[in-house]
Amino acid sequence: PSGGDAEPEEPEEMLGAARWALAEEAAAEAFRRLTMTAAPLLDDAAVKGLREGLPEDRSLALTAALRTGVSILRGAPDDLADAALGIAGAAAGRGLRAAVAVPTDRAAAGLAAPEGVAVTSLHRLLEPLDGPAAAPGAVVYGRGERNPFDLDLLIVTDAAALDVELCAVLAEACPDGAHLVLCAEPAAAPPAGPGRPLLDLEASETVPVVELDAAPASSPLAALAAAVRGGALPAVDAPGREVVIVPAADPGEAVHRAVQLVTDSIPRALGIPVEDVQVVAPAAGGPAGAGALNAALKARLNPGPGAFGGMDPGDRVVVAAPLPQAAVGETGVVAGGGPHGLDVDFPAGRAVVAPADAARLRHGWAVPVARARGTRRPAVVAVMTPEGLSRPLVATAFGLALRHLSVVQAAGPALVRAVREDGAPPRRTRLAALVVQ
Repeated sequence: PSGGDAEPEEPEEMLGAARWALAEEAAAEAFRRLTMTAAPLLDDAAVKGLREGLPEDRSLALTAALRTGVSILRGAPDDLADAALGIAGAAAGRGLRAAVAVPTDRAAAGLAAPEGVAVTSLHRLLEPLDGPAAAPGAVVYGRGERNPFDLDLLIVTDAAALDVELCAVLAEACPDGAHLVLCAEPAAAPPAGPGRPLLDLEASETVPVVELDAAPASSPLAALAAAVRGGALPAVDAPGREVVIVPAADPGEAVHRAVQLVTDSIPRALGIPVEDVQVVAPAAGGPAGAGALNAALKARLNPGPGAFGGMDPGDRVVVAAPLPQAAVGETGVVAGGGPHGLDVDFPAGRAVVAPADAARLRHGWAVPVARARGTRRPAVVAVMTPEGLSRPLVATAFGLALRHLSVVQAAGPALVRAVREDGAPPRRTRLAALVVQ
């Protein structure tokens, strides 16, 4: 303030856990480095040749990926996957080292990699190491500032799921001059861990953001997901039973209906086997949360005494905290166990989970939406209860289904209200300000 003896205002202060605050600073520094060291990966003539014949939105996305160090690409899941593979394939065709990183090995197996493009889980791309972690519930990665990726272009799908610590590891592992493209759906749910790096990076206005044009809905599932992302929950015409609403009066009935759908209705009526059905819930706890659903599903599908730390051979499990062998959200099947640990068949092969790490596994017939995201399944049973609902959570849950979605509606009017009003709790972070310093 001018004049007088007025004291200047004190700068705003914030308190936070050092682990996450340092991760925000590391991520901001890495994003600034990538922006400053980036040069166009191809000359103007080559970019012009690759853009020829592309729709305007795809042309803009390709240009941003090849000319800027960090860019954000938003769109519906199918459109994002198609654009990511197209950009990576175009870059590889011109001799660039390109990769597409997805949330899990199961998700990677569902994508057809263009020639010369590595499609893998981000977890595996970062090369997790066996050994003690620097922090509880974490893993140590072989890739980082001292051992960066051998890549010119990296495209990360579902980047909205990156918490601030994983985002820092990813950005630091990108070498000087590399280009990083972060993809996300509009109205995506925030990460399960601390921070909101993608939204912060967008809010910093330091990187280009390209939105893919919404294609006409190709199925009732796509129409429903698009409507939810826009704040509406309409009834959809689903002549092939692509979407089914199953009302439930209370949590107990919701659990019963979900078990019935997984074990009988969906396999019998649609020919989708139990192993291709994933149940999701807003949270792990509660009378109709993932824990209660898993208890009921285990009793029906694979009853047993829980001989190995609560697990039995044949149990489906999900990774609740990262393991050296698998990322958060990866599912597998227990093959056996003993003093050496649990033998688990993951999509990438059998792994031995040490006894000290077994607590990072949970039963995985039912999974909280935050852990299921990024890995789509032929059939999804979404059990909707009033607690914890928000538009991003509902949109993410509904978007996981490839062929069929059953919605067990035990939330009453809270479901429509959450979709209409958004309802996502705010997060207070520093990354947006740090990036522009």
